[in-house]
Amino acid sequence: MSVFFIPVLIGAYPCFTNHSQERDTNVVRLNFGKNEYEELILTIRCGPDSFFRFSGLLNDNSWIFEYPRSLYEKCTSFRFFIPTHNDTILHSISFRQIIDNDTLTARQYVFDDVDIAIINAGLKIETRTISDMNPVELDDVYFLNDITDKEYLSSVESAANRFFITDVLDEDYDEIINQFEKTVQKYPNSHSLISKLYGLKRQYHVKDNIQKIYDNFSDKQKQSYYGIGIQEFLSDTVSYFRNTLLPAWDTEKQEPIIKDFSKINLVIFSASWCKPCIAEIPLLKKIAEELGNKVAMVYISMDETTTVGAWKKLMIDKEITWRSVLAAYNLEEIKQQFFNYPGFPTVLMVYPDGKYEEIEVRYDADLKKLYKIAGKQ
Repeated sequence: MSVFFIPVLIGAYPCFTNHSQERDTNVVRLNFGKNEYEELILTIRCGPDSFFRFSGLLNDNSWIFEYPRSLYEKCTSFRFFIPTHNDTILHSISFRQIIDNDTLTARQYVFDDVDIAIINAGLKIETRTISDMNPVELDDVYFLNDITDKEYLSSVESAANRFFITDVLDEDYDEIINQFEKTVQKYPNSHSLISKLYGLKRQYHVKDNIQKIYDNFSDKQKQSYYGIGIQEFLSDTVSYFRNTLLPAWDTEKQEPIIKDFSKINLVIFSASWCKPCIAEIPLLKKIAEELGNKVAMVYISMDETTTVGAWKKLMIDKEITWRSVLAAYNLEEIKQQFFNYPGFPTVLMVYPDGKYEEIEVRYDADLKKLYKIAGKQ
């Protein structure tokens, strides 16, 4: 059994770790033909809000980064940063390569879960400005040749295709689903693709479409952290609404989200900055007018404290007649309670017994279902 030592910098503290074939850490080795950096940081993102930073150690023209293997199951992306020690400048490294005759550039990527992932950076193409806002975002772009890491390649294709929809009524919805399915068929063992599907599952609305994509993953990915999460989401047919006290938009006095469980309740997650939410208001007014005796409606504003004023103005300008409460002071709690990766507008239909389901009132089928349940065809 071979044993070797790799010096690693974690934060500001140097350490040496003894590794063997049964080790509990992974290494990323980033090779440059000619190094031009004094420091490099590897940032690993796990889920929507968790980031882990690992300082690199320079060995000749290669940078070595070591991270706990336990992070991998929840990771969603890797990214290299060049410390600037200046809060107004953000400087990162991107890679460019040719995949199926397309030239793709990736700012975020995922490497394979192996002892040592080797990335050979070739020609530096350019330093580009991604954003000139504060902070200014700069990007050093390197060309990569002969990449065999399928996990990396799948993450690049995933980033290029995005698979993200801004609205469930997007006219490209079916095309996005089909492209996602084809990409999974190409990379059935992709960690980055299964984590992306998990993150987008609520956007896609129709569980059959999620199942269609999910079925193409390998058994290994189906049993992964994100694969099991998708299984649970697909099998969860009954949920119960947990009522919570939130401040009313006009008085800011605490009141329950749902006041009357004798009716069908529509709990509508919205925000002042959400264009589809504002576009939905005429339809919601029609529902309130036609079903008001059978259906109670309440807005949950997902505005932050900095935009609550805009929400209050919207309630006045649009002459909203149904109740509205503010999540601004409990935003993270509300997100954790109802969403993994929230998208707006989102409407929950809550039955008198507390069971609820997500519906899309802009879909004819869901709207007809609501009217039927309310006793009005």
